[in-house]
Amino acid sequence: MSRLAGMSELAPGTDVRGLFMGSGAGLAEPGMAELVVELHGTTAASLELLYVGTATYDRVEPRARQCRRFAEIGCGVTSLDVATGAPTRSALEDAIGRAGATLVSGGNTLYAVDRWVALGIDDLLRRAIERGAVVCGGSAGAICWFDGGHSDSMDPTSYREPIADDDPGAGDWRYLRVDGLGVLLGLLCPHYEATQSNGVPRALDFAHMLRRHPGETGLGLDSWAGLLVDGERFRVVAPDGHPGSVGAGEFVDDGSGRPGLWVIESDGSETRRRLAPPVGTLSDIARPARSLVADPLLQTARAENPLPAA
Repeated sequence: MSRLAGMSELAPGTDVRGLFMGSGAGLAEPGMAELVVELHGTTAASLELLYVGTATYDRVEPRARQCRRFAEIGCGVTSLDVATGAPTRSALEDAIGRAGATLVSGGNTLYAVDRWVALGIDDLLRRAIERGAVVCGGSAGAICWFDGGHSDSMDPTSYREPIADDDPGAGDWRYLRVDGLGVLLGLLCPHYEATQSNGVPRALDFAHMLRRHPGETGLGLDSWAGLLVDGERFRVVAPDGHPGSVGAGEFVDDGSGRPGLWVIESDGSETRRRLAPPVGTLSDIARPARSLVADPLLQTARAENPLPAA
C-alpha cells in the first residue's frame, strides 16, 4: 500500500487548511476548536463538523471527548462510522461532501488509513480538501494527513480487540512507520516528548526511524502542540497550561518546557534536530521525500489487528 511520499494527489493549486495536534485530546482544549472555525472563515453555528472515528473503532467515548468543544461553541457535529461496517458509496460521498470540517480521531493510524483505502474514503477526503473543507485531528488524526508517521499502531491496547492495560504483554510492542494520505509533506511523530507503555522515548525512537528512512523529513510534534496550516503558511499553537519539550532553545524531556514542533533530518548515520519557528512557510519545515521505504513490521501489524472481512 506504500506510494511515493510527497505526491499528495491533490489538484494543482489546492490549499490545505487544518489544525494538527500532537494529542487526540488537544482539540478539546479551549481555543483550539475556535481556530478550526476561524480557518473555515465562518461562524461556529454555520460549521458542520464531521467526526471520523475509525482509528478508535467508532467508539462513543472518544467521539464525545474529541467533539465536546465543537459542540459547546455551537458547531453541528455528525459522525461517519466505517470501522467495521460501511455506508453506501452515495452516503459516504454525501457525508464527506457536505461537511465544512473533518475531524479524525486519535487511535490506531494503520487500521484507519487501511480501512479508508479499502472503502475509497481516502479519495473522498482529498476531494473535500480540494473544495475547501478544513481538516483536523490529533495523534493518529494528525499523522493521517501527512506522508506518514511514527505510529504506535502495534500497541495491542489500541487493537479492535484490545488486550487490557494490565496484561503482561501490554508493554511489549514497537513503533512503526505508517503511510498517511499524503496531503502534507513530512513524517510526523506526535507525542514527541512522551514515553508510552513500551518504555521507549518517542523522540529517541523517532531518531532511529529517520536513520532507516533518511529520504524523509521528520516533524516531532509535542502532545500539547498544534501545527496550524493555512495554505503555504503555518503557525505553531498550543493551549495554555500544558508542558512540552522546548526548553531554553533545547529539547528537554523532564516536563519543564513548553509545547513545540521540531524538525528532524538524518543522512542515515547522523540525525539533526532544530526547533521549528513559531510561524513560517511549509517549505521551511518539510521538503518532498526523496524516497520511501516500507516498514518491514507492517505485515505483522496488519495480521495482529486485521480489517473486517469484506
